Amino acid sequence: MLLSLPEDSSLPRGTALHPVRVPGSKSVTNRALLLAALAPGTSRFRGGLEAEDTRWMRGALADLGLDFKEQEGTWIIEGGRRPRASAPLWLGASGTTLRFLLPWLALKAEGPVRLEGDPRLFERPLGPLLAPLEALGAAWEPDAQGAWLRPAPAPPEALDLAVDARLSSQFLTGLALTAAALPGGGTLRWTEVASPSYLVLTTQWLQRFGCTARLEAGRWVIPGGALAPRELDLPGDWSGAAAFLAAAAVTGRALRLEPLDPTDAQGDRAMVAILEAAGCHARWLASQSLELEGPLQGGLDADLTDCPDLGPVLAALAALAPGPSELRGLHTLPLKECDRLDASAELVRWLGGQVEVIGDHTLRIQPGPPPGPRPAFDPRNDHRMAFAAAVGGLRCGGDLRDPHCVAKTFPDFWTVWRGMLGC
Repeated sequence: MLLSLPEDSSLPRGTALHPVRVPGSKSVTNRALLLAALAPGTSRFRGGLEAEDTRWMRGALADLGLDFKEQEGTWIIEGGRRPRASAPLWLGASGTTLRFLLPWLALKAEGPVRLEGDPRLFERPLGPLLAPLEALGAAWEPDAQGAWLRPAPAPPEALDLAVDARLSSQFLTGLALTAAALPGGGTLRWTEVASPSYLVLTTQWLQRFGCTARLEAGRWVIPGGALAPRELDLPGDWSGAAAFLAAAAVTGRALRLEPLDPTDAQGDRAMVAILEAAGCHARWLASQSLELEGPLQGGLDADLTDCPDLGPVLAALAALAPGPSELRGLHTLPLKECDRLDASAELVRWLGGQVEVIGDHTLRIQPGPPPGPRPAFDPRNDHRMAFAAAVGGLRCGGDLRDPHCVAKTFPDFWTVWRGMLGC
């Protein structure tokens, strides 16, 4: 796929790009799907994300005996049943699906469960999540194609666990969601957690399903037995919006995105503040309609501990910025769908910039002159690296290998991208 700005790229500053409607949030959709499966009764959602990661979650729930159907854009889930696998669960490359389902299956499944997926899925860290589940009696038996999970013979009434969450907040989220379905709930403790904003997001959605969870410093208290079904409109995805916001910052044009919730707990909402600090202007036109106008006035200076998934897009943007940038808090990027820290550094160089990788947590980026002809950029089968390459291509052109990897979270990305540019 060729990456480039269309011929009308000389439009004057302030000219509006075409409006963008962002898809539903993967992080919210997969949380809401599992909460609906746990809550006894019928839940209904509108605005759920239609993409690979959420399809794997929906398929897994169906194979576990949950009744799921769709009517005129509304998803309907009958929850409250104990999971029983009718076939191996195929989870693709979806880390949220695996890590959210594991505690529920380990403690509540009726019989063994076979889990399979892309090889990278089982290469990513699971040990800190498996350790407390195995201590409760569950067994994890990995092999070359996936793993067998044998549930605990006597599930606990409540959880009281200390969890090593340094590698992923998803370990805590999976345990918290299951704790809310136990009669006695649970208390989770930790000393350090990766991407803590995702715990705030999980707390928000637990509360929306009737569980008055309390998130404190190093502790999560989750009351049990209170989950109730809900009818909800799911919010747009701040992660999916990031590349489009970066496009406004690169081109200097105004861009309107919707539906986005300014009160949503998604950590990637920080994209707006990061761009404003670098000279862009943002304003809300309505309750769910955001306008952002560039261009960047300087480099980027951001701690992404709460929102590391913004790293690749911001790295591409930094390669095009009018000054040097520093992106910190990236220590979880090597553990994602690919090693995003290394891939982001490679992308900066592909865009003509210079980059210094400091440990496993910081990128220092110096923009350079537009590069000449070069091989196609390989996003390493990672949707966020493809989004980032699209941003870089606005100014530097180039070719992209495997553009279809965006299907993981945003299947229509290239159609929406071209529409934004008026192509």
